[in-house]
Amino acid sequence: MTSPLGHGSRFGLIVAAGRGRRFGGMKQFSRIKGKPALLHSILVFENCRAVSGFVVVTTAERVGYVRTLLRQQGVRKLLDVVAGGRERTDSVAAGLAALPEDGWVAIHDAARPVISTRMLEQGFRACRKYDAATFGYAVTDTLKRVQDRAITETVDRDALIAVQTPQFFHLALLRRAYAKARNAGIIASDDCALIEMLDLRPHWLPGPRTNLKITTPEDLLLCEALL
Repeated sequence: MTSPLGHGSRFGLIVAAGRGRRFGGMKQFSRIKGKPALLHSILVFENCRAVSGFVVVTTAERVGYVRTLLRQQGVRKLLDVVAGGRERTDSVAAGLAALPEDGWVAIHDAARPVISTRMLEQGFRACRKYDAATFGYAVTDTLKRVQDRAITETVDRDALIAVQTPQFFHLALLRRAYAKARNAGIIASDDCALIEMLDLRPHWLPGPRTNLKITTPEDLLLCEALL
C-alpha cells in the first residue's frame, strides 16, 4: 500500500480487540466520563498534530460499532477499522496490514485511556532517533518470585521497568520483527519483545504512572478521576 500522506508519516495503531477475561468483559468499551474507554485515547491520536492518521483494531463484531462511533465524533484521521485475531500479535499484524508502507507507528492499547498528545510527540521524536521506543516506569515495589503461593526468591528490581504503551517503531523494522515472529510461531505480550528478537534494544522513555491499564473495575474509578 502506497502512503498518500508521504514518506515518513506518523501513524497510530490502537488495539481494542481484547476480550477482557480477567476484567470480566470488554474493558475497552466500559464507560468513563460518559464515553467508551477506547474513545479517550483515540481522541488523543485525533488531536495530536504529530499523527497523520490511525487504524483501530477491534473484534469482528464491533467493527461496525466503532466506525459509527468515530463517525459520530467527527473523527477525520481514521484510516480504517479492522478485525483483530485470537492473540494480540494477530491483532497488531492486522493493523499493520492496513497501514501505509513508509513511516513510523505508535501502537497503543485502548485499555490505557489516560495518555496525552505530549507523550505521542515525545515518542515519535525518540523513534526517529532509535527506531524503537517505549514508555515505562521504574519498578519501586519489592518483587518476589512465588511458587504454589510460597515466596521462593526476592527479585532485584534495580534494572526492571514496568512497560506501558504507546510503543513506537519504524514501520519497516516492526514488520520485519513480525515476519520473524510469525515464522517462529512466537506470541508476545508486547511489541518491543519482538524487536528484541532482532537483537535490537528499544529505547526507554520514563512514563507517567497515571498511564493506567484497565484491569479491574476499580481501575475505571481511577481513570475517571484522572481524566
